[in-house]
Amino acid sequence: MSNITVVLVDDHAILTEGTASILREYNFIDLVGAVNDGGEALKLVIEHKPDVLVADISMPGVSIFDIIQEIEKEQLPTKVLILSMHDSPNYVFKALNNGVNGYITKYADREEMVKAIQTVAQGDEYYSQIITQVIVKGFKEKKSQDSNDQNPINVLSKREKEVLALLVEGLNSKQIAERLFLSERTVSNHRANMLQKCQVNNTVELVRLYLDNVNKW
Repeated sequence: MSNITVVLVDDHAILTEGTASILREYNFIDLVGAVNDGGEALKLVIEHKPDVLVADISMPGVSIFDIIQEIEKEQLPTKVLILSMHDSPNYVFKALNNGVNGYITKYADREEMVKAIQTVAQGDEYYSQIITQVIVKGFKEKKSQDSNDQNPINVLSKREKEVLALLVEGLNSKQIAERLFLSERTVSNHRANMLQKCQVNNTVELVRLYLDNVNKW
């Protein structure tokens, strides 16, 4: 398996240097650039087409959302992982609505940060537990008032519903696998099948569907 190429951007130079130093300790990560503003990050992304862009959600110059638009416009393979001190719903949902692939806070330890990079590089999503809790709380507060009695969750198997319920609790695939005595690959397969069955694009939409329909089970 080839190394994961990463571009890092954070408007705080000290944090950028510290995070870059950590990433360089992992021989399967190639840090191709670490900068402090969005414009420089965009140049690196266009030039190197990295697997993952690790970015703060607020920074000077070109915004992360403008960068995401350019990534989509140019059809680049780069996935976007937010690494931010902000965990308020406004920041989280703005990021989710603009197509980020993962979101962790700067309170995360190095193991979680590297796990998040690996996860999004593989095409999956990664949200730290505190971000998942923000998402769930936000969806509960804005729960749909749709009066349609049809429950789309019923297309899922009993095991898939168990996996989904644990996702809503904030568990990641590894934790779910341990809880249900499954392999992590099996859990990943269940997650992919649920997205297809429920005709949603990502885990966030799947959680929303769950919260909108859980009382109809």
